[in-house]
Amino acid sequence: MAMMASVAAMAQYSHLWCSKRPFSTRLVQVDQLDNSTVFYFEMQNDGKPFMNVFEDIVVRDTLNHVYRLLNSYNMPLSDEDHSHQLVLKPDQEHRFALEFEKVPIDQVLDIVESETNPRALNFYEVEADTCEKSDVIDYDAWVKDFPVKEHGFWVEDGAVVQYIAYKGVMVTAHMQQTNEYGKYYTVDLDVQNYSQKDVLLDPARITAKSFLPKKKKTVDMKVLSAEDYMNKVKSSQTWTRIFTVAAEVLVTAAVAYAEAEIDNDARRHSPPPPPRQNGWHPARHSYHPYYPTDHYRSRYHSRDMGGFATATVALGSAAITAGMIEEQNAKREMLELSYIKPNTIRQGQEYLGYFHIKHEKTDNLEVTIPMMGEDFTFRFEWQNKK
Repeated sequence: MAMMASVAAMAQYSHLWCSKRPFSTRLVQVDQLDNSTVFYFEMQNDGKPFMNVFEDIVVRDTLNHVYRLLNSYNMPLSDEDHSHQLVLKPDQEHRFALEFEKVPIDQVLDIVESETNPRALNFYEVEADTCEKSDVIDYDAWVKDFPVKEHGFWVEDGAVVQYIAYKGVMVTAHMQQTNEYGKYYTVDLDVQNYSQKDVLLDPARITAKSFLPKKKKTVDMKVLSAEDYMNKVKSSQTWTRIFTVAAEVLVTAAVAYAEAEIDNDARRHSPPPPPRQNGWHPARHSYHPYYPTDHYRSRYHSRDMGGFATATVALGSAAITAGMIEEQNAKREMLELSYIKPNTIRQGQEYLGYFHIKHEKTDNLEVTIPMMGEDFTFRFEWQNKK
């Protein structure tokens, strides 16, 4: 855009004809600059959700010379490795311009994006009335009411990361399935504000829906607020502590019971105390010493520690429980710190966070994040393991 504004047009032509063009797009003007030619287009969406132009689009003259694209204005460019698309509303109008190497405008021209794609930006036998000159287009004013909402993606460590850019705000989203204090679809969010005003992110307005294959209908999916999720975390951690303490109590009781059994066995098999002298008749009593087997000794090896074993287990259990509480508190604080909350994102600032969507068996998800009076809608699809 800056390049176009800084270069004066040598000639402008708006009396144009062509034998074949896309139904929804028309060529409105051609400007000849010192070193390039700019084609101005207007389009009326005919139901497409997206539109883009591939950077290998060319202009071809009658001698079959090809002129390459230099710049695209108000229209995302894509190639084989990168997808960048204009997000369209059902009846949206849009304006954009394409700048090519300098083209001989006095010839019959073809503008060719893809001759095998019937929906491509292909104009055939374009002619300009070079005898009729037009006024220079004030580009900034011409596109002022036709801002681009751009959608694209890239791959990072095997995962697809999507973005939507609109009026200086860029929202990046990545979805994954997680199982942390519950099973969720988790969306990692990054909002960068390069616009000329502050932007409000209100998680309460975020919505999600999915087409459920088994039910054969589209349903709303629950988006958890920070409070919702923290309540689940606290509840899960509480039950974890209860089960852990219960298990430790059982261990302690088992050790104590084993020691008691050892003492009972010892009493049963120890030599009897010396008999009382009163009424004792040696002819009717004999002494048989008790010799425990190796198997018996190995089963009750802790007997040598006596009551100290029980005390040690009890103290160890208390230490484990205290450590668990500290660890759980630290983890809960970390999860809460990163979970998205209402925030005003000021100019030049970036905000990162995540949120959960309640899990339900599906293979697609549509998440809408309203900001700036616009919907930033991300669509995720995946294949479930069989």
